[in-house]
Amino acid sequence: MKQILPLLFIGLLFTTGCENFFGARNDTGDPYANDMLINDLDQDLGFSSRQLSDSKDHLRNGGDYYPDNSSLWRLALYLQENLTKEQKERLLSPPDDLDSQAFSEENDYHHKRLRHHQRMDEYIRSILTTEQESEYDEMIDYKTTVMDELFTALRAGTLTKEELHLEMMGLMEWFRAAMDKLLTDDQKAILEAKHKEKDDHWRRGKGGFGKHAGNHDKIRQEMYDVLGMTAEQIQTLESLEESFKAALESLHNDFVNGIINLSAEEYRTNVVDITASFHEEKQAVFTDKQLEIIEIHRALVRRFMRHTRWGKGR
Repeated sequence: MKQILPLLFIGLLFTTGCENFFGARNDTGDPYANDMLINDLDQDLGFSSRQLSDSKDHLRNGGDYYPDNSSLWRLALYLQENLTKEQKERLLSPPDDLDSQAFSEENDYHHKRLRHHQRMDEYIRSILTTEQESEYDEMIDYKTTVMDELFTALRAGTLTKEELHLEMMGLMEWFRAAMDKLLTDDQKAILEAKHKEKDDHWRRGKGGFGKHAGNHDKIRQEMYDVLGMTAEQIQTLESLEESFKAALESLHNDFVNGIINLSAEEYRTNVVDITASFHEEKQAVFTDKQLEIIEIHRALVRRFMRHTRWGKGR
């Protein structure tokens, strides 16, 4: 299973410039997704002509990082510095059409996300034993039920965005751990190969990844540069992230290896507690401006997920 990444970098995702939309300076990326992200922002925020033009430029400039979400940092910085207070409030408000199915299963008709998810679900089932499939069904039902409850609470105003992020983190980490525990090593290898096959197919259809995609050091440095972080901030953040990652991995490994026996609810609670503590400490590292850029970046990632083919690029 993939290692667990810090909350700040979850979701992993997206964008770049594209020849059809921005001109011929960068052909890496998804023209449809870039077009639709800018259109969404323009319709919701009421861009001026200058904001519209500059936003296209800043989105294009992230092309080297496509499909990682680092491709959105420069656009996030521009919007933090150039949006009005009212535009920022609209951008950071939860969308009216926020939906657990769209959030989780990436079911955008335009790029056949639901079809992709169904194919993968069928493929997973094809390699499971009868006993495993019964357990898998229970896991899917539980995850779907909890997600519906969380998004219902968010729409009702009884759950905040911040609380939703924590609860989703807990749910997704439980599901990954439960799948890791369910599958044999051979089954994991088969699924990994299948995912690579689909990634390669996706790359051929989308013009490839940016030159820095998959380069962890470059991706991290892009965030540091955009946020204008000091050496002390970077050192503190990286120390916090190492502790956070180690705590989650310890929980994950102990659960998978049968050292601890936790219910789904107990696992989720542990993850929420670990993540909430990390998030609180992390908040103290950043300035108010940096925190606002991070929030805008998260809002851009969420919007971009509506239009990318898999919901995340890798």
